[in-house]
Amino acid sequence: YKFVVDGEWRYAPDQPAMFDDVNNVNNVLEVQEYTPENLDSLSGFDPPPSPPSSYNQPLPVAEDYTKEPPPAPAHLQLTLLNVPPAMDATATLPRPQHVVLNHTYCQRASHQVNALVLGTTHRYRSKYVTTVLYKPRRTTPFEEDHQQRHHTQHQHQHQLLLQQQQ
Repeated sequence: YKFVVDGEWRYAPDQPAMFDDVNNVNNVLEVQEYTPENLDSLSGFDPPPSPPSSYNQPLPVAEDYTKEPPPAPAHLQLTLLNVPPAMDATATLPRPQHVVLNHTYCQRASHQVNALVLGTTHRYRSKYVTTVLYKPRRTTPFEEDHQQRHHTQHQHQHQLLLQQQQ
């Protein structure tokens, strides 16, 4: 970081600083995750116990199981499975938002992947671990017929193109 003083970029010489790629001096701020050494000091942050009244809900009845499930919150679509692929092989994935951690999510429908794709992202200290599960989808007889017709049509077009080239 730098400061603008009287219209000029300046750095604070009394603060940690580094040179960048073109020999400019910039102040730096190192951010580290705070890990307390004495976990007993965090006891004041314990959540309060649940009130007993929260446990007296009526049991579900058969009709409850026939209802549509509630829609998933929109922020659960902000997952790594839904990030467009980067063209640069060295590009890093964006840091996952905290609202998607520890949730199981499903990849949006894709014509390129004929599989059900599930994933979950967990945080371990300053690292993020995403586990992805793939399950091939079964094709219905209608889909198989459609794929066969598309394949036959493509072969016919290819043969016509070869004949025109001769």
